[in-house]
Amino acid sequence: MNRMLIVDDEEIGRTVMEEIFSKYGPSVSVSSGTDALQVYQKGIEKGKPFDLVLLDISLKDISGMEVLKKIKTIDAGLKEHKSMVIMVTSHGEKDIVIGCIKSGCKAYFIKPLKQDAVDKKMAELGFSPAQ
Repeated sequence: MNRMLIVDDEEIGRTVMEEIFSKYGPSVSVSSGTDALQVYQKGIEKGKPFDLVLLDISLKDISGMEVLKKIKTIDAGLKEHKSMVIMVTSHGEKDIVIGCIKSGCKAYFIKPLKQDAVDKKMAELGFSPAQ
């Protein structure tokens, strides 16, 4: 079963993501990049790493891009587990999309999220609904 970390500084954004992605497994939601990095690291330390990180690019404390880079740095030190990061944002500018992909995200959803588009992309990425 997939374990997910949802990062969005807006409560409504977290709620929508929790609902749309709930069929793929349990999630933990946080409202800041700092909290995301702490929870991510604790998951690894406890032997319960996250399989998927859904990350808003516009956070109030540090940018989602910085969080992405730090997650990739943490993962580089791991032998077995690597998380997949998907950026979820209202920004659709080409340079932002390219920057996120170059930094290691595997997909990019633009808000508002639509269940059918999410399901299609999740299937492409190898994620199936939890049983």
